Amino acid sequence: MAKSLFPQDMMNSSGGELTLEIVAAKFSYFFEQIHLLHLQTPSHAEHSALNFWDYVVDAKDEILEKLMGYEGRKLKAYKIDALTDYVPGAPSKLVNDVRTFAKQLESYGDAKGYGDISNLAQSLSGEASKTLYLLTQS
Repeated sequence: MAKSLFPQDMMNSSGGELTLEIVAAKFSYFFEQIHLLHLQTPSHAEHSALNFWDYVVDAKDEILEKLMGYEGRKLKAYKIDALTDYVPGAPSKLVNDVRTFAKQLESYGDAKGYGDISNLAQSLSGEASKTLYLLTQS
């Protein structure tokens, strides 16, 4: 099994165990790590495919604002783990981690009755899948 770039303790959270701060930390990590790989890649095709970072930051903002409304509270401070430098294969592994997170977020939305969070998570999964296809073009 391929090693995930995402911090293992955060990837182990099931949909029901997510919190507003965990969701924020995961999105922040994904955004920063994808953007770093976007800037470091030696491949023009990967560089273009990793414009996915732009989608992630928009999804982060929309989902967190809606979750704060559902939860009736503002986000508290959170930490993200250190980023890693580009290595071949890292972009695909990271985008697969985004899809795993999207599934967790969808389950969380379903469990809480937050239908639009589930829908946004499905869209995130779809964008990640499209990005994985684009990464095959490099």
